[in-house]
Amino acid sequence: MSRTVRYGITASIVIVVLAIMFGKEAWDVLSNIQSEGGLEARTALVKEGSLRESVSAPGFVEPVTKVDISAQVSARVVALPFREGDAVKAGDIVVQLDDRNLKAQLASTTARRDGERARLEAERARCEGPKQSLENARRNLERQRKLFETGDVARQALDDAAVRVEELAAGVAASTKTIGALESSVAASEAEIERVREEVSYATVRSAIDGTITRLNAEVGELVMVGTMNNAGTVIMTVADLGRMRVRVEVAEADIAKVAEGQPTDIHINAFPGRVFSGVVEEVALQRTGSSGMGGAQAAAQSAGTFKVDVSLNTEGMRIYSGLAANVDITIKEHRGLVVPTQAIVERKRDDLLPALADSPNFKTGQRVVPIVFRDDNGKAATAAVKLGASSLTETIVEAGLEVGQSVVIGPYKTLERLKEGEVLRKAVPGESGKGSHSGMSVKFSS
Repeated sequence: MSRTVRYGITASIVIVVLAIMFGKEAWDVLSNIQSEGGLEARTALVKEGSLRESVSAPGFVEPVTKVDISAQVSARVVALPFREGDAVKAGDIVVQLDDRNLKAQLASTTARRDGERARLEAERARCEGPKQSLENARRNLERQRKLFETGDVARQALDDAAVRVEELAAGVAASTKTIGALESSVAASEAEIERVREEVSYATVRSAIDGTITRLNAEVGELVMVGTMNNAGTVIMTVADLGRMRVRVEVAEADIAKVAEGQPTDIHINAFPGRVFSGVVEEVALQRTGSSGMGGAQAAAQSAGTFKVDVSLNTEGMRIYSGLAANVDITIKEHRGLVVPTQAIVERKRDDLLPALADSPNFKTGQRVVPIVFRDDNGKAATAAVKLGASSLTETIVEAGLEVGQSVVIGPYKTLERLKEGEVLRKAVPGESGKGSHSGMSVKFSS
């Protein structure tokens, strides 16, 4: 074994023994000695800018206007002039159902109506004779009464004339009732004809809007059914206006009070990675939607529901398909000030800081764990007591303790974890910080 190898083994043994005897501090010192002139550090400049406070919520893209075309009569599909993806205009025939049975029913109802009309006319004509006879009988009764009063006729003649009037009046009354019944029957037949005629028109289905057929659920030859209270009807197709889209998101109950109409949003659609669409909050639901299935106060206490919020989507002229998953960041407030990366903020026990730093007015009275930032002061670490403002996952507003243009240490995490006042800093070489560092880890202080 060479002398160089023996010296290397001996040095390694000494380092391990010292680490065991003196613990972590000795190990840090030895690590610093081997760090080629200081601790590896990545830095960023303090800048003045804005930080947006936002609420994130998942949702799905859907058209603002869409129409589900369902069957209003039960019949078989005989024609589908358009297919899924085709553009249609308002008034275009999109579905043709078999209307032969309906037309036969219409013809039958019309014939029944015509027959009852004929009966009505016949009854009216038949009633005219008894009406004339009744008028003559009444005039005869009046003559018989006058003759009876002068003693020219017997009582029997007067009674016979009165009976004749009553008989004819009863016959006329019966005919009048028959005419009334026939008139009602004709009116009912007219209403039935209108109903059947309407059903015949339902067999030809036209688009109510200009749009695109986004879904087709039936084919020629299939039987479509009308919906009932317990069973949903057949939705033949969906026509949607893809020119105006929105995102319907579900905002958590804890955040809904911060959301209001008119707030700007950033929309991230999974199908378009790396692209951010803009939008505006258009409508906020007043009724909570998700629940645990329980009712009343128990459900409110044990289930954190969501509220539906509609956000307009600026498609920028692109065709965005209905049903795409999206995530929306709703800007609820914007803050301006000095901005630093959130991972530059670290926490230290107040008692471990130098007295001048521990007494900084940037810290709250009685605060035991305080936020600090390490500045890169000409290659050496300088501790700064900071007062924090609003924060996001990536950036934090610093209200006091730093100035624009100062360089602050943002990583690696192993450096921030053991960094102290006055320690020498070594600029991280690109690609080197991956050795044991955790550059994606965020250390955040909530003021």
